[in-house]
Amino acid sequence: MKIAFISDIHANLEAFESVLKDIEKKEINEIYCLGDIVGYGPNPNEVIEIIKNKNIKCVRGNYDDAIGFEKESCGCAYNPGRETEVGDESINWTIKNTSKENKKFLRELPLYMEFEKENLRFFLTHGSPFDNLFEYIKPSDNAEKFIKISLYNNSEIFVFGHTHLMMAKHINGKVILNPGSVGRTKDGEPLATYLIMDIFNGIYSYEFIKVKYNVKTTIEKIVNVGLPVELAVVLALGKTYNMGKAKINSRIGFRL
Repeated sequence: MKIAFISDIHANLEAFESVLKDIEKKEINEIYCLGDIVGYGPNPNEVIEIIKNKNIKCVRGNYDDAIGFEKESCGCAYNPGRETEVGDESINWTIKNTSKENKKFLRELPLYMEFEKENLRFFLTHGSPFDNLFEYIKPSDNAEKFIKISLYNNSEIFVFGHTHLMMAKHINGKVILNPGSVGRTKDGEPLATYLIMDIFNGIYSYEFIKVKYNVKTTIEKIVNVGLPVELAVVLALGKTYNMGKAKINSRIGFRL
């Protein structure tokens, strides 16, 4: 069977629709999402409705948690200055522009999933087994961290999101994967990324996929709905950048 893993859609409808069209061509049996359906992008409700209509199984990301519970912060590792302000503005905008029904949907997403397919055991979460929402498991992390994850339980395949970086690490006969980001890549290309696994009776292969989408349309939407223009720049660059000093002296307070 074939499984597609997607993550960090971040309310980017154009990227999400392009990835789904690509998935349709590849005879995928199931789709799993590693969280952060919303945040940063201009179409939170539309993306959530697609998730629900297609019955895509999802875990809750830190941004989903923040919007679902109407928090003041997503707990993201922002640099001080303008980047923190942009994050605050994005949180406020997304809370205002996500329906009550969809906030409830986000609140009820599980923090992790465990299941077995074709004699292979899977563990899925947004961050890590030790901190489901907030810990970043990066390709550059030291070997000790990956050894610790591999010993967490008897799963053969661990799949995480959160970093927006594609990753594959093999250790102790297990594999730790990250599909990258559908809606906000950080690898320097303005593309959507996801992961396909082909599994049969305990044997598997995987492939990272990059998909083009209409970045210009998403950028125009970000500007037109009043989200910070810096979020559009991130999409155009395909990575984050130094946003400079804060424009105001204090954090933007939570408001509805």
